[in-house]
Amino acid sequence: MVKALVVCRAGVGSSMLLQTKIEQICAKRGYKIEVNHGKLDDLVGFDGDVIVTMSDLASEIEGKFPHVVSIFDITNEEEIGQKMGEFINAYDGMPSAADDKARVDVFLGIMQEQVKTFIDSIDYDSITAAKRLIQDAEAKGGRLHVTGIGKPGHVSGYAASLFSSTGTPTYELHGTECVHGSAGQVVPGDVVIAISNSGNPSELKATVTCLKGNGVKIISLTGNPDSWLAKEGDVTLIAGVKEEGDPMNKPPRASIIVEVLMLQSLSILLQEDFGLDPKQYVKWHPGGSLGASIREGK
Repeated sequence: MVKALVVCRAGVGSSMLLQTKIEQICAKRGYKIEVNHGKLDDLVGFDGDVIVTMSDLASEIEGKFPHVVSIFDITNEEEIGQKMGEFINAYDGMPSAADDKARVDVFLGIMQEQVKTFIDSIDYDSITAAKRLIQDAEAKGGRLHVTGIGKPGHVSGYAASLFSSTGTPTYELHGTECVHGSAGQVVPGDVVIAISNSGNPSELKATVTCLKGNGVKIISLTGNPDSWLAKEGDVTLIAGVKEEGDPMNKPPRASIIVEVLMLQSLSILLQEDFGLDPKQYVKWHPGGSLGASIREGK
Protein backbone atom coordinates (compact mmCIF):
# COMPACT_ATOMS: atom_id res chain seq x y z
CA MET A 1 0.00 0.00 0.00
CA VAL A 2 1.21 3.48 -0.91
CA LYS A 3 1.74 5.84 2.04
CA ALA A 4 1.13 9.50 1.21
CA LEU A 5 1.52 12.64 3.27
CA VAL A 6 -0.40 15.75 2.19
CA VAL A 7 1.23 18.93 3.49
CA CYS A 8 0.53 22.64 3.60
CA ARG A 9 2.27 25.32 5.63
CA ALA A 10 -0.01 25.16 8.66
CA GLY A 11 -1.22 21.58 8.31
CA VAL A 12 -4.90 22.44 8.56
CA GLY A 13 -7.31 23.75 5.90
CA SER A 14 -5.65 23.08 2.55
CA SER A 15 -3.99 19.80 3.45
CA MET A 16 -7.15 18.47 5.12
CA LEU A 17 -9.24 19.32 2.06
CA LEU A 18 -6.74 17.78 -0.33
CA GLN A 19 -6.45 14.66 1.83
CA THR A 20 -10.22 14.17 1.65
CA LYS A 21 -10.25 14.67 -2.13
CA ILE A 22 -7.40 12.18 -2.64
CA GLU A 23 -9.06 9.56 -0.44
CA GLN A 24 -12.37 9.91 -2.31
CA ILE A 25 -10.81 9.81 -5.77
CA CYS A 26 -8.46 6.90 -4.99
CA ALA A 27 -11.33 4.92 -3.44
CA LYS A 28 -13.36 5.35 -6.61
CA ARG A 29 -10.46 4.20 -8.76
CA GLY A 30 -9.49 1.29 -6.52
CA TYR A 31 -6.06 2.67 -5.61
CA LYS A 32 -4.65 1.23 -2.41
CA ILE A 33 -3.34 4.26 -0.57
CA GLU A 34 -3.04 5.47 3.01
CA VAL A 35 -3.26 9.27 3.20
CA ASN A 36 -2.38 11.53 6.12
CA HIS A 37 -2.06 15.29 6.30
CA GLY A 38 0.23 17.64 8.16
CA LYS A 39 2.37 20.77 8.10
CA LEU A 40 5.79 21.29 6.55
CA ASP A 41 7.55 20.35 9.80
CA ASP A 42 5.94 16.91 9.58
CA LEU A 43 8.15 16.12 6.59
CA VAL A 44 11.02 15.49 9.00
CA GLY A 45 11.16 11.77 9.65
CA PHE A 46 8.46 10.90 7.08
CA ASP A 47 9.27 7.41 5.81
CA GLY A 48 6.36 6.96 3.42
CA ASP A 49 6.30 6.90 -0.35
CA VAL A 50 5.04 10.23 -1.67
CA ILE A 51 4.51 13.84 -0.63
CA VAL A 52 1.46 15.59 -2.07
CA THR A 53 1.28 19.37 -1.85
CA MET A 54 0.16 22.52 -3.57
CA SER A 55 2.18 23.87 -6.49
CA ASP A 56 3.45 26.89 -4.57
CA LEU A 57 5.04 24.62 -1.96
CA ALA A 58 6.24 21.89 -4.29
CA SER A 59 9.25 23.91 -5.46
CA GLU A 60 10.45 24.18 -1.85
CA ILE A 61 10.52 20.44 -1.20
CA GLU A 62 11.24 18.87 -4.59
CA GLY A 63 14.69 17.37 -4.55
CA LYS A 64 14.50 16.71 -0.82
CA PHE A 65 12.18 13.72 -1.23
CA PRO A 66 12.20 11.08 -3.98
CA HIS A 67 8.55 11.55 -4.94
CA VAL A 68 6.55 14.79 -4.78
CA VAL A 69 3.15 15.25 -6.47
CA SER A 70 2.30 18.88 -7.15
CA ILE A 71 -1.41 19.90 -7.30
CA PHE A 72 -2.28 23.27 -8.83
CA ASP A 73 -6.01 23.28 -8.02
CA ILE A 74 -6.93 21.29 -4.91
CA THR A 75 -10.61 21.36 -5.87
CA ASN A 76 -10.02 19.94 -9.36
CA GLU A 77 -10.81 16.24 -9.13
CA GLU A 78 -9.64 15.57 -12.69
CA GLU A 79 -6.17 17.01 -12.00
CA ILE A 80 -5.90 15.20 -8.67
CA GLY A 81 -7.03 11.90 -10.17
CA GLN A 82 -4.68 12.17 -13.14
CA LYS A 83 -1.58 13.03 -11.11
CA MET A 84 -2.22 10.47 -8.37
CA GLY A 85 -2.95 7.84 -11.00
CA GLU A 86 0.30 8.60 -12.82
CA PHE A 87 2.26 8.22 -9.61
CA ILE A 88 0.53 5.03 -8.45
CA ASN A 89 0.85 3.37 -11.86
CA ALA A 90 4.55 4.18 -11.89
CA TYR A 91 4.90 3.16 -8.25
CA ASP A 92 3.57 -0.35 -8.87
CA GLY A 93 7.01 -1.34 -10.10
CA MET A 94 8.92 0.52 -7.40
CA PRO A 95 10.21 -1.02 -4.20
CA SER A 96 8.55 0.50 -1.15
CA ALA A 97 10.44 2.42 1.51
CA ALA A 98 10.19 -0.70 3.68
CA ASP A 99 11.66 -2.78 0.84
CA ASP A 100 14.52 -0.33 0.48
CA LYS A 101 15.19 -0.38 4.21
CA ALA A 102 15.31 -4.17 4.15
CA ARG A 103 17.84 -4.13 1.32
CA VAL A 104 20.04 -1.55 3.02
CA ASP A 105 19.84 -3.52 6.27
CA VAL A 106 21.11 -6.61 4.44
CA PHE A 107 24.00 -4.61 3.04
CA LEU A 108 24.90 -3.08 6.41
CA GLY A 109 24.70 -6.49 8.06
CA ILE A 110 27.17 -7.88 5.53
CA MET A 111 29.46 -4.90 6.05
CA GLN A 112 29.37 -5.34 9.81
CA GLU A 113 30.23 -9.03 9.51
CA GLN A 114 33.04 -8.47 7.00
CA VAL A 115 34.63 -5.64 8.97
CA LYS A 116 34.50 -7.67 12.19
CA THR A 117 36.11 -10.66 10.46
CA PHE A 118 38.81 -8.40 9.05
CA ILE A 119 39.56 -6.82 12.44
CA ASP A 120 39.77 -10.24 14.08
CA SER A 121 42.29 -11.41 11.47
CA ILE A 122 44.67 -8.41 11.43
CA ASP A 123 48.36 -9.31 11.49
CA TYR A 124 49.68 -6.56 13.74
CA ASP A 125 53.29 -7.59 13.17
CA SER A 126 52.92 -6.77 9.48
CA ILE A 127 51.61 -3.28 10.28
CA THR A 128 54.61 -2.69 12.53
CA ALA A 129 56.92 -3.95 9.77
CA ALA A 130 55.31 -1.56 7.28
CA LYS A 131 55.70 1.33 9.72
CA ARG A 132 59.39 0.59 10.26
CA LEU A 133 60.05 0.24 6.52
CA ILE A 134 58.60 3.72 6.00
CA GLN A 135 60.47 5.22 8.95
CA ASP A 136 63.78 3.67 7.86
CA ALA A 137 63.29 5.12 4.38
CA GLU A 138 62.50 8.56 5.81
CA ALA A 139 65.60 8.47 7.99
CA LYS A 140 67.69 8.03 4.82
CA GLY A 141 65.88 10.76 2.89
CA GLY A 142 63.38 8.46 1.19
CA ARG A 143 59.74 9.25 0.62
CA LEU A 144 56.40 7.44 0.72
CA HIS A 145 54.07 7.03 -2.27
CA VAL A 146 50.71 5.26 -2.64
CA THR A 147 49.32 3.70 -5.81
CA GLY A 148 46.43 1.49 -6.89
CA ILE A 149 44.34 0.38 -9.84
CA GLY A 150 40.60 1.05 -10.20
CA LYS A 151 38.77 1.96 -6.99
CA PRO A 152 41.93 1.46 -4.90
CA GLY A 153 43.44 4.18 -7.06
CA HIS A 154 40.98 6.59 -5.45
CA VAL A 155 41.86 5.18 -2.04
CA SER A 156 45.51 5.98 -2.74
CA GLY A 157 44.67 9.68 -3.07
CA TYR A 158 42.91 9.71 0.28
CA ALA A 159 45.75 7.79 1.93
CA ALA A 160 48.42 10.14 0.57
CA SER A 161 46.48 13.11 1.92
CA LEU A 162 45.92 11.48 5.32
CA PHE A 163 49.56 10.45 5.77
CA SER A 164 50.78 13.88 4.66
CA SER A 165 48.54 15.72 7.10
CA THR A 166 49.59 13.57 10.05
CA GLY A 167 53.38 13.71 9.82
CA THR A 168 54.43 11.52 6.88
CA PRO A 169 54.80 13.45 3.59
CA THR A 170 53.29 11.16 0.97
CA TYR A 171 52.68 11.34 -2.76
CA GLU A 172 49.96 9.75 -4.85
CA LEU A 173 51.38 7.77 -7.76
CA HIS A 174 49.04 7.08 -10.68
CA GLY A 175 48.62 3.35 -11.08
CA THR A 176 48.88 3.21 -14.88
CA GLU A 177 50.77 6.41 -15.72
CA CYS A 178 53.68 5.06 -13.70
CA VAL A 179 54.98 3.04 -16.66
CA HIS A 180 54.50 6.04 -18.95
CA GLY A 181 56.95 8.32 -17.18
CA SER A 182 55.44 8.94 -13.75
CA ALA A 183 57.91 6.49 -12.24
CA GLY A 184 60.23 9.48 -12.42
CA GLN A 185 58.69 10.77 -9.19
CA VAL A 186 60.36 7.97 -7.21
CA VAL A 187 64.01 7.59 -6.35
CA PRO A 188 65.93 4.58 -5.03
CA GLY A 189 65.12 4.03 -1.36
CA ASP A 190 61.55 5.32 -1.60
CA VAL A 191 58.63 3.20 -0.38
CA VAL A 192 55.43 2.63 -2.37
CA ILE A 193 52.22 1.22 -0.92
CA ALA A 194 50.55 -0.70 -3.77
CA ILE A 195 46.84 -1.48 -3.32
CA SER A 196 44.79 -4.16 -5.07
CA ASN A 197 42.06 -6.37 -3.66
CA SER A 198 42.75 -9.24 -6.08
CA GLY A 199 46.48 -8.62 -6.13
CA ASN A 200 46.69 -9.75 -9.75
CA PRO A 201 45.78 -6.93 -12.17
CA SER A 202 48.15 -6.77 -15.13
CA GLU A 203 48.40 -2.98 -14.88
CA LEU A 204 49.63 -3.12 -11.29
CA LYS A 205 52.06 -5.92 -12.11
CA ALA A 206 53.65 -3.64 -14.69
CA THR A 207 53.74 -0.73 -12.25
CA VAL A 208 55.25 -2.68 -9.36
CA THR A 209 57.81 -4.32 -11.63
CA CYS A 210 58.80 -0.89 -12.93
CA LEU A 211 59.07 0.53 -9.41
CA LYS A 212 61.21 -2.33 -8.12
CA GLY A 213 63.47 -1.79 -11.10
CA ASN A 214 63.94 1.76 -9.84
CA GLY A 215 65.11 0.62 -6.42
CA VAL A 216 61.82 1.12 -4.58
CA LYS A 217 60.58 -0.90 -1.61
CA ILE A 218 56.99 -2.18 -1.90
CA ILE A 219 54.33 -2.46 0.79
CA SER A 220 51.61 -4.65 -0.72
CA LEU A 221 48.05 -4.09 0.47
CA THR A 222 45.77 -6.81 -0.87
CA GLY A 223 42.82 -9.00 0.01
CA ASN A 224 44.41 -12.07 -1.55
CA PRO A 225 47.34 -13.56 0.41
CA ASP A 226 48.12 -15.94 -2.47
CA SER A 227 48.30 -13.22 -5.11
CA TRP A 228 51.21 -11.98 -7.18
CA LEU A 229 51.18 -8.66 -5.31
CA ALA A 230 51.28 -10.35 -1.91
CA LYS A 231 54.40 -12.26 -2.92
CA GLU A 232 56.13 -9.22 -4.43
CA GLY A 233 55.87 -7.03 -1.35
CA ASP A 234 58.81 -6.34 0.92
CA VAL A 235 56.01 -6.14 3.50
CA THR A 236 52.50 -7.42 2.85
CA LEU A 237 49.33 -6.20 4.55
CA ILE A 238 46.28 -8.42 4.13
CA ALA A 239 42.87 -6.73 4.12
CA GLY A 240 40.39 -9.11 2.57
CA VAL A 241 36.66 -9.82 2.55
CA LYS A 242 34.53 -12.67 1.27
CA GLU A 243 31.47 -10.55 0.50
CA GLU A 244 31.33 -7.06 -0.97
CA GLY A 245 27.76 -6.37 0.14
CA ASP A 246 25.48 -6.82 -2.89
CA PRO A 247 23.98 -9.82 -4.70
CA MET A 248 26.58 -9.72 -7.50
CA ASN A 249 29.43 -9.65 -4.99
CA LYS A 250 31.54 -7.79 -7.56
CA PRO A 251 31.48 -3.96 -7.13
CA PRO A 252 34.06 -3.11 -4.45
CA ARG A 253 32.43 -1.91 -1.25
CA ALA A 254 33.50 -3.94 1.78
CA SER A 255 36.99 -4.46 0.31
CA ILE A 256 37.46 -0.70 0.02
CA ILE A 257 36.37 -0.20 3.64
CA VAL A 258 38.90 -2.68 5.01
CA GLU A 259 41.68 -1.29 2.82
CA VAL A 260 40.97 2.15 4.23
CA LEU A 261 40.91 0.79 7.78
CA MET A 262 44.29 -0.85 7.27
CA LEU A 263 45.80 2.37 5.92
CA GLN A 264 44.26 4.36 8.76
CA SER A 265 45.73 1.91 11.28
CA LEU A 266 49.17 2.40 9.75
CA SER A 267 48.67 6.17 9.80
CA ILE A 268 47.88 6.08 13.53
CA LEU A 269 51.20 4.40 14.30
CA LEU A 270 53.16 6.83 12.13
CA GLN A 271 51.34 9.83 13.57
CA GLU A 272 51.93 8.84 17.18
CA ASP A 273 55.58 7.96 16.59
CA PHE A 274 56.01 11.34 14.90
CA GLY A 275 54.53 13.02 17.97
CA LEU A 276 51.97 15.12 16.13
CA ASP A 277 50.25 17.70 18.31
CA PRO A 278 47.53 20.28 17.58
CA LYS A 279 50.05 23.14 17.30
CA GLN A 280 51.80 21.40 14.40
CA TYR A 281 48.65 19.93 12.90
CA VAL A 282 46.97 23.31 12.51
CA LYS A 283 49.98 24.55 10.51
CA TRP A 284 49.27 21.81 7.98
CA HIS A 285 45.49 22.05 8.28
CA PRO A 286 44.62 25.69 8.97
CA GLY A 287 41.47 25.67 6.85
CA GLY A 288 37.85 24.83 7.54
CA SER A 289 36.08 24.18 10.80
CA LEU A 290 38.78 21.68 11.80
CA GLY A 291 41.52 24.30 11.68
CA ALA A 292 39.27 26.84 13.38
CA SER A 293 38.46 24.42 16.21
CA ILE A 294 42.16 24.04 17.04
CA ARG A 295 42.82 27.78 16.95
CA GLU A 296 39.85 28.32 19.25
CA GLY A 297 41.08 25.64 21.65
CA LYS A 298 38.13 23.32 21.14
